[in-house]
Amino acid sequence: MAAVRKNVQSWLDQALANSPGTPSYKIGETDSRLRLDACQDMQISLPTGYRLLGKTMVRVQCISGASWSFSIPIQVSINATYYAAARPLAAGQEIREGDLAPQQGDLAALPGSVVLDPSRAIGRTLNSPVAAGNPLRQEMLRAQIVIRQHQKVRLIFRSGDIEVVNEGTALGNAAEGQPVRVKVSNGQTVQGIARADGSVDMGR
Repeated sequence: MAAVRKNVQSWLDQALANSPGTPSYKIGETDSRLRLDACQDMQISLPTGYRLLGKTMVRVQCISGASWSFSIPIQVSINATYYAAARPLAAGQEIREGDLAPQQGDLAALPGSVVLDPSRAIGRTLNSPVAAGNPLRQEMLRAQIVIRQHQKVRLIFRSGDIEVVNEGTALGNAAEGQPVRVKVSNGQTVQGIARADGSVDMGR
């Protein structure tokens, strides 16, 4: 069991090395009656449906020298900076830098989609209101509309090193990265991807 716990500790150290904050963990106790045959090589994994945060578990399996497997309970904490509303924010409001307040907390006690990078929120629009001090979550945000219906837009076609620019009229609204249909001067309708600058990428 000492060898098992040592292997689990090494696996956790490696798995948590790139965490977005400062990780810590506690390996739980196993049944004292458990007796394991000698194992030459162990495989450690996170069971399907579990995440390496909060109260969770890892699976230990002997893959050489014996045939056994069992789970060990783990408690994982990650102390990190996340972002909350600096003031009451209304639905439909575009997030600006001053709307965000950095907070410190254990990610195990927060929603899994909490905003950790302010650049993922700034410039986006809120789907719902957020009270001051409440964490922002990714599903609360939608990309800013960069093209609006009836707007004149530039269509950019690429062929090798050649770039061809045309113009047309947007037939709907689109956020950055979303598809948008455009009517060109000959009456034809084409579709491309909205870019942050308000142009439409027609691909290659």
